Amino acid sequence: MGIKLGKMVKIIYILSVLIISNLEAKLPPDILSKDTLQNQMNPSIEEIAQIYSISGTKDGISITEKRVTKPGFNSLKNLKLLTPRDNYALKILDEDRKEIIVLGIGDPFYVHAQHIDYEDSRFFGGYVNAEFEIALPINMDVSYILLMTQEDKVLKKINEIVVK
Repeated sequence: MGIKLGKMVKIIYILSVLIISNLEAKLPPDILSKDTLQNQMNPSIEEIAQIYSISGTKDGISITEKRVTKPGFNSLKNLKLLTPRDNYALKILDEDRKEIIVLGIGDPFYVHAQHIDYEDSRFFGGYVNAEFEIALPINMDVSYILLMTQEDKVLKKINEIVVK
């Protein structure tokens, strides 16, 4: 029984390696390159980018400043794709209102606070005004930024900003 099981495992392993290598061979080379995908979405700290300073609350956001310069760490750290853990997202649209990218921003409008002797309390924080920056590639046609809320993997629009 042990020898037959060992041979079956080897055969399955060899078949799976052949199938996976065949799938990788059919993909375009730029999809396999992590650097290419990273450069398309995230501007480098050495490259000029569009920097948007955003201020807002859970009820809406506004752009306080737009500049074209090299991004800093604070503007690059917010450039990540939407995950199920993000309560809020920014949807970036072009002038034809086509979606370019959806960025997950977590929950920047809620501050968690804990205090000694209040461990049994139901409330450990509250909603605040938040200010943050996002950096987008200089060649990205950004015409609209939408603040979205995510509940059960469903995005709902809170407000929309027209970028000039």
